[in-house]
Amino acid sequence: MCACMKTLRSHVKFVSNAACLESRSFESIPGPPRIPLIGSLNDIIHLGNPKKLHLTISKLHETYGSIVRLKISDTNAIFIKDPAMMRNVFAHEGKYPKHPLPPAWTYFNNKHNCKRGLFFMDDEEWFIYRKLLNRPLMRDTSWMVEPIKRVCDKTAKNLFEAEGASRGSVTVDNIEAILYKWSIEVILSLMLGSSYNQGNVDKLDDLIDRFSQIVYQIFLYSSKLMVIPPALADRLQLDAWKSFERIVPETLDIANGIIDIALDEIKRSDGLLSELQNCIHSREIIKRIFADFIIAAGDTTSFATLWCLYLLAENQKIQSHIRSSIKDDYQESPLVRGAIKETLRLFPIAPFIGRILEKDAKIGCYNIPQHTLALLSLYSAGRDSKNFHSPHEFLPQRWLRGDDNRQLFSPFNANASLPFAIGSRSCIGQKVAQYQMHFLISKILKYYQVSVLNKGQVDAELKMVTVPNANIRLVFETIAE
Repeated sequence: MCACMKTLRSHVKFVSNAACLESRSFESIPGPPRIPLIGSLNDIIHLGNPKKLHLTISKLHETYGSIVRLKISDTNAIFIKDPAMMRNVFAHEGKYPKHPLPPAWTYFNNKHNCKRGLFFMDDEEWFIYRKLLNRPLMRDTSWMVEPIKRVCDKTAKNLFEAEGASRGSVTVDNIEAILYKWSIEVILSLMLGSSYNQGNVDKLDDLIDRFSQIVYQIFLYSSKLMVIPPALADRLQLDAWKSFERIVPETLDIANGIIDIALDEIKRSDGLLSELQNCIHSREIIKRIFADFIIAAGDTTSFATLWCLYLLAENQKIQSHIRSSIKDDYQESPLVRGAIKETLRLFPIAPFIGRILEKDAKIGCYNIPQHTLALLSLYSAGRDSKNFHSPHEFLPQRWLRGDDNRQLFSPFNANASLPFAIGSRSCIGQKVAQYQMHFLISKILKYYQVSVLNKGQVDAELKMVTVPNANIRLVFETIAE
């Protein structure tokens, strides 16, 4: 990891210096003026509706350029959509990278003295456990293929066993719930390895169903609390805070219940849980790490897969072309991989990735003081015509390698789409997400024609993550052998 970061820093330094030799002050970065005396009301004026924050920031970029300066509450912040500047941020993240946390979650954890998993850890604590998890989750990942395959097989089969299936087709109105459960079961299969069999599935099934039903509400209520300080929402006993304060303990209790069964009642010979027990002797730490894995998986991968299925259903010719490229259910297809990358370009699950700069830094032409919050505008960068040819079109083939492809789809800047981030605090679950999305989508496309019943276009809105603004209704029709 250290060698990679040194290479990244030297590359970014070269690009940055070549692009801009002059130095400009932080105050010279363009951005909307802050109105004196009204304090945090500026945030509401500048940031607007939290559900449409990705669109608001895109408009600010159109007005002020690739880097925009804002004061969010008492924090100096910059939004960046230039690919070279985005990579530069990671080069200045330091040994213990710090990222912004949802205010409601931070306030809740402090109020209730609630210790959480890797996402919430910092400094040496984060470094120790991240280092332990890097090998099985980021480097030596072949072990996870079979457990993920088993869950994807089951999920694809269950799609067609849904109520109402007839004459070779089924309409699925609750695809979101199905994908939620699939994501959680993937994490459990990785935890338990070959021990995740039908008997143990039955033992955990009720908890998994309950968890799938409530975990989404955490993100729903925490997004509502983005426009008001959570301490004030608590003091005023607003409904959003009361609901959030009720849902978080319930979700954590169910997640911990799942892990307790995995630790106490299921005999294991392989899987990530057994491996971690050999090097992490604190049961509490193991539970914290896996509880947050389960919570994160429920939302992020399920919505990314939902967006991918929707885009494929909306683009039947592309869907057929990708299907013809799939030689085997689980053999890697460059076009399936391209469809996933293209989905995350158009609908990054985290539309903003943030880092709190450890030291003073030069980003582009600007001198940025330490402790500045740097936010990468992935939604804006991914849809910028300077970075991608026909940026609003779903074109998975743009991600194929080859000189002919580069000419057809120029401009193309892969650095403008960094859905998992880069650097030492990149998403620890990215390999899991890539495997499970690739396997499930390949399985579905090989055996089903997917179409969408929604009449109008489905757009994105933010509820902490990028979600559809309408219920997506998909039809799965079996393909004749």
